[in-house]
Amino acid sequence: AAITQAYPDYLEIGHGCGRLLSYGAYELDGKEPDLTKRKRLFKPGITSTDLSFNGLKPDKIAEEVKHSWYSDSISGRHPSQGDIILNEEKDGAYSWIKSPRYEGKVYEAGPLARLMVTYVSGKPEVKSLVDSTLAKLSISIDAMFSVLGRHLARALETKFIADSMADWLLELKPNEPAYVSYELPQEATGMGLTEAARGALGHWMEIKEGKIANYQVITPTSWNASPIDDREQPGPIEQAITGAKIKDEANPFEIVRIVRSF
Repeated sequence: AAITQAYPDYLEIGHGCGRLLSYGAYELDGKEPDLTKRKRLFKPGITSTDLSFNGLKPDKIAEEVKHSWYSDSISGRHPSQGDIILNEEKDGAYSWIKSPRYEGKVYEAGPLARLMVTYVSGKPEVKSLVDSTLAKLSISIDAMFSVLGRHLARALETKFIADSMADWLLELKPNEPAYVSYELPQEATGMGLTEAARGALGHWMEIKEGKIANYQVITPTSWNASPIDDREQPGPIEQAITGAKIKDEANPFEIVRIVRSF
């Protein structure tokens, strides 16, 4: 409450693309082979400022490179078919980051995405936590998409995780096997989706003759700091800083605070 009172303007600035994506985190049951259907503490899915929930479809992810220092020949590919072909002299390029997009649209990843996707999915504990906090601070749900909203999401998810850990500790069974042996296949493709602290983290791998033939990663920073894509859509951070009011052009700390909120 003290922070929102001291910096009320930061509840109004830093709104990004308005769309959020989370792979879900903290598996509660790892038996389901479909990563998008596994029971997790934080729900996998997407949402936006309209607060609707939609399940995650990893096949809708693609990486675009129109303004990145990579060959246009690899643009628009699903990460499982991704490649790295450099073009350091490319006109209009200004970033080494590719532009991950979901269904061709810009999505923000991170603590706000984890919390809000789970919130709109209807998880009672998260809905109660978020709603009670917003009421206490006398702010609307729209404020969650701001600079302070992202930091508030970090605090709320930390409490939610800490509360859940008490139950996890009781599930530990001493002296039971904690390792499952695994035989590496000679030919295979695989995908791993999880959440790092910064947001959605995806790994895609292809194995041939028992060796890694292709390995592609989309980091949370790639989602958030991505440059303009093939449809001229700026990434989440770029959208968040566009139009931001600066009090002192010689010391534009507002820009720094917006970027660091991601």
